[in-house]
Amino acid sequence: MTNEERFIASCENVGEADVRQKLGAGRFSERRAVWASAWLEQVESGKSDATKAEEKSSRLRKSAKKNAHVAPAVAGIVVVLLVVAAIVLKFG
Repeated sequence: MTNEERFIASCENVGEADVRQKLGAGRFSERRAVWASAWLEQVESGKSDATKAEEKSSRLRKSAKKNAHVAPAVAGIVVVLLVVAAIVLKFG
């Protein structure tokens, strides 16, 4: 078994998400990054359109949940700034 074959086998063992995370974090050497990218492309090409759409939808929902906390925080900051501005204008 070649080094590439052993590496691909280890990618299959840990799974797509872990490989994507490590690749994104730059935790692979240049050669292994190429192997990982090729393996991920192969995995992606083997997925059906429905599976790809479902994964994209899942990522978008997670992103929306993360951003749901931002709007109330921004609104709170705006209210505080307006109150401070009103006080400054009244007593300034």
